[in-house]
Amino acid sequence: MKYQTREIKNFMTNWAKDEDQLSWDNSGSQIEFNEETESVVVGMDLTDELVDLAVEKGAKLIITHHPLFFSGVKNIIEDTYTGDNIIKLIKNNISVFSYHTSMDVAIGGVNYALFDKLSLENREVLAYDEEKPMGLVGELNHTHNLGGLLEGLKDILNLKNIRVYGKNKDEINKIALMGGAGVDFLDDAIRAGADAFITGDVKYHDGQRAYEKGIILIDIGHFHSEKFIISKIKDELEKEFKDLKVYELMKSSYELEF
Repeated sequence: MKYQTREIKNFMTNWAKDEDQLSWDNSGSQIEFNEETESVVVGMDLTDELVDLAVEKGAKLIITHHPLFFSGVKNIIEDTYTGDNIIKLIKNNISVFSYHTSMDVAIGGVNYALFDKLSLENREVLAYDEEKPMGLVGELNHTHNLGGLLEGLKDILNLKNIRVYGKNKDEINKIALMGGAGVDFLDDAIRAGADAFITGDVKYHDGQRAYEKGIILIDIGHFHSEKFIISKIKDELEKEFKDLKVYELMKSSYELEF
């Protein structure tokens, strides 16, 4: 069965509303055609891998978390990375919809997906930005030491290594988290009484500040702090559109493992 891409767009924007995105963002339609599709491709970023997968599967829609366009495009040039992707999308009538900060703040969105994967309890909002809810705070179902918490995170996130800053703690119970680059909300995590703050894109001097403030700062990487929203979008689309085939690219295109 084929669905109109605008049907899928309406479903997604009812979940992650365009008007809820932060002022600097560009969530929503990036490229839009009036097409029917039997399949959708979902991933974190609009990469050549995602475009090629859509072409291979005959999908007329790609859904990403990070937008294709953050600012005005001044040119589209063949034989450049971005140009070739855009040209291939247009030649194949493939729409691209992105749900970035609109999905960060949405109920059931990025932070909820991570919260649920970590099996936290007693959920509260961490902070507000432009009157939008940012990040979450919760509690582990039992107290962990730092080593136990990190081993659990590695298992859940499928990571070999995690960067950690601060002073070691024997008892960790309250956790603040924010998908993506959330270290600007470190002081909010401290005010919330969190023993540890989990986010991505932590810089060296952020770690120094965490050490001075007495909180454990855990950097799981930008992609890994947000990746569970990919499978969540897939699940929600399959529930709503029973015959829709949804293909996910559940990996970072940029990180190499050795």
